Amino acid sequence: MLGRLAVVAGLLIAPFAFATETPQRQQINVTGSYTSNWEDVRLVQDGDRVHGTYVCCGGGTIEGRIIEGRTLRYVWRQPSGWGLGVWAIDATHLDGTWGAGQSEVSGGRWDLARKKPKSQLAN
Repeated sequence: MLGRLAVVAGLLIAPFAFATETPQRQQINVTGSYTSNWEDVRLVQDGDRVHGTYVCCGGGTIEGRIIEGRTLRYVWRQPSGWGLGVWAIDATHLDGTWGAGQSEVSGGRWDLARKKPKSQLAN
């Protein structure tokens, strides 16, 4: 009887043991220079925090945080205003949107492509 009870208990507990494990995602470091549909962007990552600058519209700053290794939520600021945005992180690009004020999307697309280091550019 105890043997059967142990087997039944094991069958009931085993699925939950696996359900609590979460796969580790390799976080991509976003530090670097980018071209974008809104001119050049420079980002620096420190842990899950990111800060940077952009050229467009008189220039501005970016402050953000990486969530779950693949999403960067940020605040942009420049003399004429501020807003929120979100980028999906990939090895060679960041694709996303920006918005004015509390919106992450009202401004439209803001997609960044990592610039190649000079050593990788064709002569």
